[in-house]
Amino acid sequence: MPKHNPIRDWLNSEAWDMPKTGDYSGFRKMAALLIENGIPVRRMRIATRVLHPLFKAMSLTWNADGDRVEELEIPHEYEDDDPRFIDTPLHTIFFEGAHAVRRRRGVSMCRNAKPDPMEEGMSDFAVFRMTFRRLPIPDGAFSIATDAAEGFSKRDLNLIDEFMPALAHLAELYFFEEMTHTLLQTYLGKVPGERVMNGQIRRGDVIDIRAVIWFADLRDSTKLSATMPRADYLALLNRYFDCVAGPVLDQGGEVLRYIGDAALAIFPAATEGPETRAACLRAVAAAEEARRRLETVNTERALAQQHPIDFGIGLHVGELTYGNIGVPERLEFTVIGEAANRAARLQNQSKVLRCPLVVSEDFAREHGGRWQRLGFMDTRDVAGGAAVFGPAD
Repeated sequence: MPKHNPIRDWLNSEAWDMPKTGDYSGFRKMAALLIENGIPVRRMRIATRVLHPLFKAMSLTWNADGDRVEELEIPHEYEDDDPRFIDTPLHTIFFEGAHAVRRRRGVSMCRNAKPDPMEEGMSDFAVFRMTFRRLPIPDGAFSIATDAAEGFSKRDLNLIDEFMPALAHLAELYFFEEMTHTLLQTYLGKVPGERVMNGQIRRGDVIDIRAVIWFADLRDSTKLSATMPRADYLALLNRYFDCVAGPVLDQGGEVLRYIGDAALAIFPAATEGPETRAACLRAVAAAEEARRRLETVNTERALAQQHPIDFGIGLHVGELTYGNIGVPERLEFTVIGEAANRAARLQNQSKVLRCPLVVSEDFAREHGGRWQRLGFMDTRDVAGGAAVFGPAD
């Protein structure tokens, strides 16, 4: 029988009942258990590489000062061969295959060994590999430090080494859930990602919603794609989407689709009246911020002796069907309905009318601000066409 290890036993039982995300009580409980069982921990950390569009690695660090837990995210710009990372214990674990690394005060791992921030003021510091079995990320690392004069005993290190498989298993599932949420929200959107995670996964799982519909499109994109190197055009598209999609997310909207160089988004409103007006105000605020960001991009392009870019936005408000469509093997979470089609046609009118923002009469009425009628556009449900409006200023 394996020797009794109270921390390992807790990791294999009660720890599974701790909150999974957004709560660090389990990490604090683990620190308390280490101390109760004679391991003089002052700091400890779990670190791993991650699948994330913005970050390449993350860590959770517990500090006895204030019993606080801090989360740190490392951006992709931080390269594996960064001088700040080479010759650190984490580099030794992740890239040199070490099972564990220990450094005590006055004893360096090698002549050029770089300190880990957790070592500051500590007498003993150790890092252990956590092997993952199911994640595309092969491993993580558990670090522990103490300021006790005698450092860690052999018993302490043996207890830690024994519970590593249990900790790795728990950490792997935690990071898997984090990565799943992140990737679903990145590729589907925040609300669609949450709906999928909550079980709305079948074709035909839909709901009817009221929303402001936002449709934005890049001007002269055919000419740009034909005259620019592919990599440069892709970089330009990403800068353009920074302009039009970033403000939507900042204002609480949902970007549902990128259709070539167009973006479809919504600002949900549960009811008519104040909630719809609030959604309209957020949509206009996003459109104004999009124009400000465009000015910044075009200033940069002018300095590089490049032609300016432009885009148009169409806004409408109405009822939509929101949910899963497609074939069972490839579904898409999006909106369908005449309201979405009208937003796209309003965007087309922005080209004809040479106005960067064109809205429907329904939107102008719900918004309540100052708008001027620009003309009419053909629709199947309004005799003589539907009125279209632009900003009065």
